[in-house]
Amino acid sequence: MALQLRSLLTLMLLALALQGRADTLAPYQIVSGNLPPFTVEAGPNAPGALGVLVREMAERLGEAPPIQFYPWTRALSMVGTQPRTLILPLTRTAEREASYRWLVKLYRQQFVFIALRGTAVNLDTLDALRDLRIAVLRGSPNEGHLLGRNFKQVVPANSVLDMARMLERGMADAIYGGDAINLAVLAEYGIPRAQLQLSKPLDYGEIWLGGSLDIPESEALLWQNAMKQLVRDGVVRRTLARYGLPQ
Repeated sequence: MALQLRSLLTLMLLALALQGRADTLAPYQIVSGNLPPFTVEAGPNAPGALGVLVREMAERLGEAPPIQFYPWTRALSMVGTQPRTLILPLTRTAEREASYRWLVKLYRQQFVFIALRGTAVNLDTLDALRDLRIAVLRGSPNEGHLLGRNFKQVVPANSVLDMARMLERGMADAIYGGDAINLAVLAEYGIPRAQLQLSKPLDYGEIWLGGSLDIPESEALLWQNAMKQLVRDGVVRRTLARYGLPQ
């Protein structure tokens, strides 16, 4: 019991010490891609559901730089080449584990295939999909995941908007990725949910706020404590509800 109390006291003192350093953190930048509803570059829904949560956490840590939007592959490359760079929404995978500092979990998404309703595409079995043209977001882990499952025609696109165009113009038989992002972009492009068919989830993934490796592990605790405050204060629940995301 005494050992447990000492361990608890040590953790409390560490948290207080880190909180006391929050206002003196070195400057950093936050980058993202336009990936609604998680991150939104402009308009009434900006900066997106997860953009709001990151901004709220940053404000509680004493520093809230604006989210800078780039093509997704460029945003990813910036984390590897520029110091103190944070990125969202970043799916955490085994392949990416050693390349980023994982600061705080933001959400959990599911990955599905989406095709136009009324086409001959059968989304019920993987065997029926393996020979079809499947569009995925370039720089995401989805291309490797499908190739690892013996898909033969995986077509990387520079943006989710390009994926929507490919689907609408018959350049792809289906698209694959996070359902929330793909459905949101398809709707913006003019293809509503009623015109689409979705598969059952093939996989799930945790979405994180990631960072460049020069960011110390100790700062991850700051972000995680800030997220706990958002959960406790109801900010997470209200934000996800505003953007129509399951909790």
